[in-house]
Amino acid sequence: MEYKYSTVVDPSTYETHGLCDGIPLRCHESPELEEIETLRCQENWREWVGPLGFYKGGLGPRWNFMAITVPECLPERLGVLGYANELAFLHDDVTDVADYGDAHNDDLKAAFEQAANTGQIAESASGKRAIQAHIANEMMKIHKQHAITTLKAWAKFAELGSGRQHTTHFRTEEEYIKYRMIDIGTMFWYGMVTFGMGISVPEEELEMCHSLANIAYLNLGLTNDLYSWQKEYETAVAMDRDYVANIIGVLMEERAISEAVAKEVCREKIKQTIVDFRQIVEDTNAREDVSVDTKRYLEGLLYSLSGNLVWSIDCPRYHRWSSYNERQLDWMKNGIPKTETPKAPQKANGVSTTNGNGHHHVQETPVPNGNANGNGLATNGSMNGNGVAHASHTNGSSVKDPFSLDVDTDLVNVFARQEYKNISAPKLHEGENHSSNGEVKLNGDSTAWKEPEEVETKLIEAPYEYISSLPSKGVREQAIDALNVWCRVPAAKLDRIKLVTNMLHNASLMLDDLEDGSDLRRGKSSTHTIFGAGQTVNAANYQIIRALEEVQKFGDAESIIIFTEELKNLYIGQSLDLYWTNNVICPSVNEYFRMVENKTGGLFRLFGRLMSLHSTNPVKADLTSLLNQFGRYFQTRDDYQNLTSPEYTKQKGFCEDLDEGKFSLPLIHLMHSAPSNAVVRNIWTQRLVHNMASVAHKHTILELMKTSGSLQFTVDALEILNLKVEKGISDLEGRFGMENFQLRLILEMLRKN
Repeated sequence: MEYKYSTVVDPSTYETHGLCDGIPLRCHESPELEEIETLRCQENWREWVGPLGFYKGGLGPRWNFMAITVPECLPERLGVLGYANELAFLHDDVTDVADYGDAHNDDLKAAFEQAANTGQIAESASGKRAIQAHIANEMMKIHKQHAITTLKAWAKFAELGSGRQHTTHFRTEEEYIKYRMIDIGTMFWYGMVTFGMGISVPEEELEMCHSLANIAYLNLGLTNDLYSWQKEYETAVAMDRDYVANIIGVLMEERAISEAVAKEVCREKIKQTIVDFRQIVEDTNAREDVSVDTKRYLEGLLYSLSGNLVWSIDCPRYHRWSSYNERQLDWMKNGIPKTETPKAPQKANGVSTTNGNGHHHVQETPVPNGNANGNGLATNGSMNGNGVAHASHTNGSSVKDPFSLDVDTDLVNVFARQEYKNISAPKLHEGENHSSNGEVKLNGDSTAWKEPEEVETKLIEAPYEYISSLPSKGVREQAIDALNVWCRVPAAKLDRIKLVTNMLHNASLMLDDLEDGSDLRRGKSSTHTIFGAGQTVNAANYQIIRALEEVQKFGDAESIIIFTEELKNLYIGQSLDLYWTNNVICPSVNEYFRMVENKTGGLFRLFGRLMSLHSTNPVKADLTSLLNQFGRYFQTRDDYQNLTSPEYTKQKGFCEDLDEGKFSLPLIHLMHSAPSNAVVRNIWTQRLVHNMASVAHKHTILELMKTSGSLQFTVDALEILNLKVEKGISDLEGRFGMENFQLRLILEMLRKN
């Protein structure tokens, strides 16, 4: 196996007690990634669940748990695994000291199953649910399929193990070992190692893989029992139990032996498992009928065994004499470095992004006390596209990422914000005076132009601020981050591209809703229904001018040319859409897709062309074809969702496209497949008369779409478009010589949802 992210530790610098002969210790090159997220999990638990007391988790003075048990973890995955592992330790302690372990496990199982099957965790006031949602969200953003595999494994782990029988009085070694293999092993470690290392064990090899790994799972359980014995014994005494669910206690009772003898028996068993598993790995590596990923998984488990042992020997979790290192203590006291902050249940927190490669960049300098909240958790910063810290100004709203599994936040109306509460009539500029009779008198040079005052700017931006505050999936911003895997646009320029994209996108939504007569946007009132048509148009145009100002800051003529070309395309596409709707002209499928390439694809091409222009990658490639196909796929999916998705109904209303009279792809197919259908023609006439379609008429149209095959035609079109986008990604991966998992994840999540 190739080693990219870890180094072998000098064996003279650590102790193994002779229990891991032949397996070296490897440590991840960036253990601080785990430390930050481990401490973040603790802070989130304190804030959302309750106090931790004397709890100690996965960190250690020399070794952090994940950094040496999955040393070849991909760097961008180490943080979330550290966070998830800390939740496992917290969960373990809860079931250790309480008699409601089954309830906790059932909730844990349900949440992870829900995330794996639906891509989301339902809203809940539960702090533990919010922590689980953050884990699932981060994993999904990194790699959807690996995340689903791991979440399903963890759900199974919660169902069968995870301390579910911590309070069971096991009488024999055999029955305890059977339980311990489930509790410590198969599902938990399979999820950790496969996700961390990016391994996909073939489905047909899964049973064989676990069978080969069973002896390693047993080793992990026995090692944990040996070194956690004292902690578990003291917990049992505190709970007034005369037994401990630990191999040491079981051996003492079944064999009537002392604690010292039971520990020696356990040590011999551990040594034998090491010998046996090393042989299994060696034999498996020599086989030609076993996949590379299965071999990688088993070899990865080898280092899990040595890492688990070395960590267990001196970790603070099991040993009172052990403390933390200087950096850890500093971060515990002064706050962790500023990175993304997961959302609390029913609250809005900061915004998080990753860089173009999916890595979470960290700031090594500890956060000063003044920049941390009461729990020492940094809250005043977010990370830009390349990990550069910026101040975040959410003003109570939350910018959602496209695959957010976090609980929904309450929308804060723009006029409820403090800056609007105190708005009064605009002040007169300097140089203006009032006469005694109330007339305004102008001084000599008062007619000179002056910069708009802050209150004036707030008035014109109020509609834009409102629509920007609405929850958004943010697909475009995520697509920019994904494309930057290839383009490597410098951080400041990438931020400007994102800003321009968001300005134009939200401005276009304001205009679209007004022109289409749509009363809902993202489940809330459309901007023009609150601010009126004139103010909405004015505010949208103002943002387009501001976007142009931002583009001018690039300092080159080509950026401005790209901006104006694609802005014209956006307007041309919208004009076609409006023309067909207002004049009841049904376009052909080809005409429809040409319109889509302008209206929907234009914004994708805009940021793609700007990124190509400002790319620092010596390899250059044209992204236009891919983004055109992506625009087609995105709009066709939107057409289908508008008619069939309950979530879309909640956000925009039931079959809103039919109210607007918009010629979406399903309707175009219906009209061309049954041009003489009197029902369709008369319903459309009635829609013109009433400026909307009745619910009954919408159901009739939907039924006709089903019977005529229009919905199935749209599904088939989506499959074809999906394949074209995938091919475009593959072609560019070959051109750049680099896989783009983030872009594939976006496509997969759009396909799945």
